[in-house]
Amino acid sequence: MEGTSATTVLADVAVVLLAGVALTPLRTRLRQPVVIGEVAVGVLLGHGVLGLLPGDPTERLFPPAARAHLSVIAQLGIALFMFAAGWELDLRRLAGRVRTVLAVTTASVALPFALAAAVAAVLLARHPALAGPAATPALFTVFLGIALSASALTVLTRIVEENRLQADGTGALAVACGALTETALWCAVAALSAATHGAADGGLPLALARIAGYAAALALVVRPLLRRLLRGPAQRALAHRPLLVLLALASGALLSAWAASLLGLHAVIGAFAFGLAMPRDTGEELRQAVHLPLRNAGALLVPVFFALTGLSVDLHGLGTGGLLAAVALLGIAWGGKFAGALLAARLTGVPRREAATVAVLLNTKGLGEVLILTLGRDLGIIGERFFTILLLTALAATLPVNPLIHRLTGRAPVPAPRPLLEAPASAPAPAPGTPGG
Repeated sequence: MEGTSATTVLADVAVVLLAGVALTPLRTRLRQPVVIGEVAVGVLLGHGVLGLLPGDPTERLFPPAARAHLSVIAQLGIALFMFAAGWELDLRRLAGRVRTVLAVTTASVALPFALAAAVAAVLLARHPALAGPAATPALFTVFLGIALSASALTVLTRIVEENRLQADGTGALAVACGALTETALWCAVAALSAATHGAADGGLPLALARIAGYAAALALVVRPLLRRLLRGPAQRALAHRPLLVLLALASGALLSAWAASLLGLHAVIGAFAFGLAMPRDTGEELRQAVHLPLRNAGALLVPVFFALTGLSVDLHGLGTGGLLAAVALLGIAWGGKFAGALLAARLTGVPRREAATVAVLLNTKGLGEVLILTLGRDLGIIGERFFTILLLTALAATLPVNPLIHRLTGRAPVPAPRPLLEAPASAPAPAPGTPGG
């Protein structure tokens, strides 16, 4: 049985990757980011589409024993990918337009968050089954606010590059706001995760204190140690044994993920935090020898995570009420973020068309949002039905972004997108792309 499961897993990974390749021409024609195609693969392979055929091919392709193994592969891929994403995230982008960045980011998060808080109270009163077993009114409200106010930095950056906005102020402002939004919301997710476990154990202050200690250790101990190692022994080792440096950093990311899980956080938060702790001035040689291989290894396995996410989506169980709820939440998320960002940008002196472009870009969703929703379901804050509703909301929010940007800027997208997140302007650009976001 074990041997059969293992070989089935290998076939399942191949099916997922090939299905993604098959959908690429349609996704490209529709100007959609990779995450849309990857989740669509899971939905198409799930019970809602493929499973409707005689003999239930979904169960034959993805039996429960195989899904357990696929989940481990998906977690490894997500951990490596999030470590690379954290390493790529350079907060020095915020320099130069700090006042505008802070104003736009705050407004684009605060308005949809406030609207979500109002809706959460109504949902809990009228549809309490949407909440998960571990949800309290406060946890449910905060989680819904995070889910509806999030932005996807990786997808945003890719759209900026496709429309050649990276060289002007519009692209720089949008990427800076996306970086600050994603950093703030992941901190909120970490606190929410700690609060969920802390509330269950009766020790919330202690749980939060442990999270603060973990963050302090990364900033005050791990980061200086990495800086010292990567400027000394690691640089010398790169010339002769780059694999040793790659293995050491990958191990550090996985150990950080393990440590985060011990504190009650999701493992991906630990991997992402280790990436944030990486020094940014280590040179292009280290990026080429270590960062890109780890990023590509993670990106190769990330479609498995999205496929498992799509397999869990039950479109038939939504009903008319679920679809109407998704439409209403989409209006709150999209309208709130657009209005908040547009108003703040205009009040800080940004021209009308540039302000509208930034407001549209900040409505992109992607890997981070799918992860946040998955965490909320795993933590028991939301139920399966509400997970599906919010997942549809996140995907639908991204669909109009690229076409609207094309209309606002009048620029045709380039045929092949560049990497997820560009290096700082002073550094050479990394080699072309991987899927993700």
